[in-house]
Amino acid sequence: MSYLLIILFLIIFFLIAWQNQTNALAMIIVLLPSYLIRFKIFFLPTTLLEIMLLLLFGIFLLKNFYNLKNLIKKGYRQIPFCKIIILILSISFLSVFIAPNHWKALGLWRAYFLEPIIFFIIFTQSIKEKKDLKKILYALGFSSLIIALFGIYQKITGNFISLKIWQNEENRRITSFYTSPNAVGLFLAPIIMIYLGWLIQNKKNLKKVLFQTIIIILSFLAILFTKSAGTYLGLFIALSFFVWKIIKSFNKEKTIEKIKSGIIIFLTLIIIFNQGLFLNHQIQKTFFELSSQNRLTLWQGTWNFLTDNPKNFLFGAGIFGFPQIQEKFRDPLKMEPLIYPHNIFLNFWIEIGLLGLIAFIYLIIIFFKKTTAQKKDKNFFFFLGLQASMITIIIHGLVDVPYFKNDLAILFWTIIGLSALNINLIFKKNDNFQK
Repeated sequence: MSYLLIILFLIIFFLIAWQNQTNALAMIIVLLPSYLIRFKIFFLPTTLLEIMLLLLFGIFLLKNFYNLKNLIKKGYRQIPFCKIIILILSISFLSVFIAPNHWKALGLWRAYFLEPIIFFIIFTQSIKEKKDLKKILYALGFSSLIIALFGIYQKITGNFISLKIWQNEENRRITSFYTSPNAVGLFLAPIIMIYLGWLIQNKKNLKKVLFQTIIIILSFLAILFTKSAGTYLGLFIALSFFVWKIIKSFNKEKTIEKIKSGIIIFLTLIIIFNQGLFLNHQIQKTFFELSSQNRLTLWQGTWNFLTDNPKNFLFGAGIFGFPQIQEKFRDPLKMEPLIYPHNIFLNFWIEIGLLGLIAFIYLIIIFFKKTTAQKKDKNFFFFLGLQASMITIIIHGLVDVPYFKNDLAILFWTIIGLSALNINLIFKKNDNFQK
C-alpha cells in the first residue's frame, strides 16, 4: 500500500514538473524532509526526495534537449560558478575511491554532491522571472513552517521526540522530523535570515509581511525549543551582522532613524535570547561540560589523522571514512559513534580532501562577493539576508554538520543559487519585492 501511495505521488509530481519546472522546484523545497522516506528500487536504496529530483532532472533534459549542446559548450557562461562546481564534483568523486567503502561513499556522493548540484543547475536555469523567484521564497517559508509547527507540537505534548532523554518536560528538546535537535536549527536558522531580509525589503506589503513574520516567529520558537547552543550562537552573530550592516548603510542625515532601528532590533535580540545564549544553563553545559570536551576530542583526533602523513593531509579519509578514524580514539563510555568531526572545515577536509576544502572556501568567498550590495540597491536587504543566512551556516557549522545531510545540502545550494540569480535584472529599477 505504501508503495502504491509513493507511485501515485510521483505520478502527480511528474505531471506538475512537466507543466512547470519552477513549481516542481518549489515542491521539492517544501518537501525537503522527504529524504526520510526511504525505500529500494530493486537492490538500490533511495529516497522520495531523490526520486523527485531525478524525475525533474529527466524532464529538464527532455525539455532542453535541443539546447543541451549549447548549454554544455557555453556552460561556463550559462551555469553560474561552473568552473568551481566542476572542480568540487571532480574532487568529491575522487574521494569515493579513497574511501574505505566505495559503494557507501558513492551513494553519499550522489546525495551530497551530485544531486544538490543538479538541483542548483535546474534552479539557476529555470528562475527567470519575479513570480518564479517568489515561488521559491514561499516554498522555503512553507518548508520551515511544517518543521517548526511539528516541533512546537512536540514541545507542548512531548510526543514523537526521537530520544526519551529529550521527552521529559524539564529537559525537553524538540527534534521535529529529525533525530537531533541540532538538525532543526541547522535547517531553520538560514531561512529565518533570508526571511528577515525579505521582510524588511517587503515592509510595505502587509499580507506578505504577515506571512513572513509568522514564519520568522514560529521558526524562532522552534529553535528556542531545541536548546541548541550552536544554533543560538549562529543566529546571534548573523543577526548582529545584519543590524551592523543596516546601521552602517544609512545616510548621515538619517542618524536618528538608524539609531532607533538598531535599538529596536537589538532589544528584539535580547528578548529572543533572554533564556538563551549565555544565561541558559543547558547551553553552558553544552559548551563547557561533556559535549564541548567531546568536540575537542573529535577535532584533535581528526587533526592527528590529517597530519599523520602527506596522503591524509591532502586527500583526507574519503567520503564516509571518518567513522573508522573515530573508532581509534573514541572512548565508548564518553562519546557516541559519529560520522563527521562536527566542524564545517574539518568535515569537508576529511571527506573530500584539502583541495575540496579550498574549493568550498572559494565558493563561499564568491558568494559573499556576489551578495555584497550598496544601500542604493533596490534589493539591499534581501542580499543582506542571504549573507546572514550563510553566516548562520558557517558559525553553527563550527560545532556541527551543516552540509552533509540530504536536505541541508540542497538548502545550501538553494542559497548559493539565490546569490547566482541576477536579481537586479529580474527586479527592474521600478520593481522590487514590495510589489
